[in-house]
Amino acid sequence: FRFAGADADLTLLLLATDGRVRSDTDFAFYNHPVTAGGAARLLGKTAARTHTVERASVRLAALPHDVHRIAVSINMDVDTGLTCGALHDAALTITGPTTAWTIPTPADPQIRAMVLAELYRHTHDTRPVWKLRAVGQGWADGLAGLARAHGVDIT
Repeated sequence: FRFAGADADLTLLLLATDGRVRSDTDFAFYNHPVTAGGAARLLGKTAARTHTVERASVRLAALPHDVHRIAVSINMDVDTGLTCGALHDAALTITGPTTAWTIPTPADPQIRAMVLAELYRHTHDTRPVWKLRAVGQGWADGLAGLARAHGVDIT
């Protein structure tokens, strides 16, 4: 995830078939950067000229069999009062073994957290494969709303 203009955090949610985490440990965020025995992890932020880059790694073959989707999301710090509208030149790039996809991030002034993309299990010719879809769904109440919507207990 590459961005400028304000600070944002990348998060990963490992989801079951019902679109919810299997447990709270399936939520990788800045205070819990590794999940699923290391199969999904946030790798931290680095400065890259005029942008910040935050990277993550997901080893699809190492994920538990009951993880069916991975929601790749961003969130703004609610305490700053900033929304995704403060971001500019923001984009998520997902790189696979043979190709890469770049998904632009909308600078929405109402949204503080957003699922940008999902990786999901699919069956093709009786063979399981992983696919990617752009999402762009947001929450005005930030990380808390994103987490609640996916079954994370934030109390």
